[in-house]
Amino acid sequence: MPQETRSLWEQFDSEVEPWRRGRLVLILIGLLSFVIQALNLTAHIILGDVELVLPLVSIFVLFWLQFYLIWIGINWVRWLAGAWSGLTGFAFLIWGWVDGNSFLVVFGCINLIVGTYLGLSPSVYFFAKRQREKRNWTYSLSVAAIFGLIFLSFFMGSAGLSAFKVQFEAEGREFADQAFTRIFRDHDTDFFLDRMTERGLVASGGRAEAIKFLQNTALQAGDVHDIKRTTASLKLIYSFPTNFGCDGTITTQGIGTWASSIATRYH
Repeated sequence: MPQETRSLWEQFDSEVEPWRRGRLVLILIGLLSFVIQALNLTAHIILGDVELVLPLVSIFVLFWLQFYLIWIGINWVRWLAGAWSGLTGFAFLIWGWVDGNSFLVVFGCINLIVGTYLGLSPSVYFFAKRQREKRNWTYSLSVAAIFGLIFLSFFMGSAGLSAFKVQFEAEGREFADQAFTRIFRDHDTDFFLDRMTERGLVASGGRAEAIKFLQNTALQAGDVHDIKRTTASLKLIYSFPTNFGCDGTITTQGIGTWASSIATRYH
């Protein structure tokens, strides 16, 4: 039977050339990394945590760039990746052991094994040596440039999303400053009702209950003054298939009959 068609078990046999074992292990590391990354991204998408998706994809692109550099036999990248994997594996192992988190313990052990094999395994060294002999720098630099462009695209997308969030927070604070002043200082019922959504009115129990809320607030707090600038903590969210939105809390403080903190939550 030709060596190329041997089973995984046979390829680990001592008679197999070392570079073939090194190639097989790198393929297994790549497959394991792909599965973990896919599950990670899927979890964030399902949870609607859109803010982390683009930064994660950028990090994953960098991972595959360094994996490609390892594949073509650049030793210093392999040693750096092995050292980082071993260091993070050790940290996760200790962290999981202290917290009693079995998932972190397993993840740390896997990282330690991967890091040790990448940095110290003779079979990976022989595979890297063989790849260096076959390396075409023009082709290699072209592939690395493609990875670089993909990384830059996702990185710029992440930066743009962060800038959009900052702008959205600024607009939210500006509106909230006006709303808190008109509602809690001026007791402007029309301003409050005109800007409530249908969902908000239903959740409040209708217009009558919303008006009652304003009356009770006015009786308890009196004329609120010295209202401070608002602070915002917003989070961009996503729901399948194409719904994007924002969820968060905008908070301020003012002085009425007694010192009180006023907060609102909006979508």
